[in-house]
Amino acid sequence: MRLIEDLVSEWMEWLFIVRGRKVRGVEQYAKIVRSFFAWMDQKKPDVPFESIGMGDVEDWMRALFYDMGNVSNRSRASKLSALRSFFGWLQYAGRRIDNPAKQIPTPRIQQSLPQKFSTEELRLIFAAPDKAKLMGLRDLAILMTLYASGPRVSELCNLDMNHIHDSGGVIRLHFVDTKGGKDRTITIAERPAKILREWLTARAAIKAETRAVFLSLAGQRYSRLSAKRAQEILDKYARKSGVGDADVFIHKLRSTYASDLYDSGHDQCPRCGHKIHHVDLLMVQLALGHSDPKTTMPYIAISERHLKKTRIPNSRFKEIEEG
Repeated sequence: MRLIEDLVSEWMEWLFIVRGRKVRGVEQYAKIVRSFFAWMDQKKPDVPFESIGMGDVEDWMRALFYDMGNVSNRSRASKLSALRSFFGWLQYAGRRIDNPAKQIPTPRIQQSLPQKFSTEELRLIFAAPDKAKLMGLRDLAILMTLYASGPRVSELCNLDMNHIHDSGGVIRLHFVDTKGGKDRTITIAERPAKILREWLTARAAIKAETRAVFLSLAGQRYSRLSAKRAQEILDKYARKSGVGDADVFIHKLRSTYASDLYDSGHDQCPRCGHKIHHVDLLMVQLALGHSDPKTTMPYIAISERHLKKTRIPNSRFKEIEEG
């Protein structure tokens, strides 16, 4: 296993330096590869990595499904992707002549539409924090920012004070070190900006070693808010407001942002027919930081603006019924 650990370390370094991958993703891939070799060591002790074949990887995929509870095709597809990357690097580095994971079919991932919060659910959640208290003000600023700008939870937690550009009216957030390495700037309107501005004023009085916008307020040492804690904050106020937490998760705020952003646009003026405040798929794609418009399309599919276009007009039924 010492040799495997050395190879994993070299592969991780290659992913960082050559492929430009993010730390979190690389560490997750490395964890998967280590778990595969730990499983192999139990099945075939001391087998050299050069001797691992396609059948071994297929056996592992079956074990994931039947023995390890990885019944989600998405989960197993991610694990297979990590193995392909590792064995592909071994082949590239001249350590193997083939990639035993390359020809194994990826488990089919069922595409489902994203979920979104209703207007009433958002109203209840935003009314739950007590902004008269420091923690309540922080929590409301977090929830408002998540909905108003649609960041990934990691992007929200990575926000630093110098990423905030306040014009006195709107606030612009500069998201850096994002998934795919695409920085972007998002504008927050006056109402949510007011809440964020109140938190920034309170934040400026807190002496912390980190420059993070959102801090963990537990204990005497203030640290950067974690993604897990952000989810716990949403869960807390969902329960408090009676929304429930069965289908409450951070990404749901992101999908609500995307759908509502698209809904904020209009296709044409009802009087003159000219396009006004046009918001299209590309604009939503850029706001979310997606590389492929196909990733953005499910968010459009749940928008009211799109759903209105899926109905056959009453005039057509009148034509059918009346002749």
